[in-house]
Amino acid sequence: MPSNKRYRILSTRAVDPELVSSAAEQSVDIIPQAFIRTRPRVDDRLLQQVQQLLKEKVTVVFTSVNAVNAIQNLYFRILPADAVTEQANMPGWDVYCLEGATKEALSRTAIPHNITGTAANAAMLAQTIVRNEEKGPLVFFCGDRRRDELPDILRQRNIGLNEVIVYETTETPAVTGATYDGIFFLSPSAVQSFFSVNHLAQHTVCFSIGPTTAAALEQHTNNKIIISTGQRMADMVQTAIFYFNNIN
Repeated sequence: MPSNKRYRILSTRAVDPELVSSAAEQSVDIIPQAFIRTRPRVDDRLLQQVQQLLKEKVTVVFTSVNAVNAIQNLYFRILPADAVTEQANMPGWDVYCLEGATKEALSRTAIPHNITGTAANAAMLAQTIVRNEEKGPLVFFCGDRRRDELPDILRQRNIGLNEVIVYETTETPAVTGATYDGIFFLSPSAVQSFFSVNHLAQHTVCFSIGPTTAAALEQHTNNKIIISTGQRMADMVQTAIFYFNNIN
């Protein structure tokens, strides 16, 4: 990367300041601007439902960090952090989840669980569930704007799936008023929100967190789309740095 050339990337989601600083040292300036807002659901019916599920040996599915964080929030409302006896008596959940950030978020929770299977995206996770001959019903913790791939595949195979909406997504579009060398997209909802009020310059590269988000991008732009090497924001940042280091 030429020392006199700096690259500007807009991130449609917040970025850890340490990642921003690390990228800046390699001539990549990341400007965060959230294009969606997520809000965990908290109501009596949902609390009772999750409380009951914690008492059961169930198989659950997570395809987003937001769902994991929402369940963690409910868990601490149901069970105080010092309730050691109650935690010990929980059977624990068998969990299918996405690799990367979702799995890492689960590892940080206090919820008793065992990872049964992982995959890079929702469609592949559904195929893993099918291969493991799960009969269901499985519990799918998701948002109110979840994608159809996983539920459709499981229902085609007659695998029962109970969807529990634990967070809500709201688009927060904003006109950028600037030109960027690259843009980070981490969900189809962020893609929709961004393009509802913005257009891309021809040279702007779209960096996608995965194939599902890339497919959403293809519906809005013909610009170059590069899929991140992993599911974490750190992977996205490194993918962009590698790209800009090697385009000349």
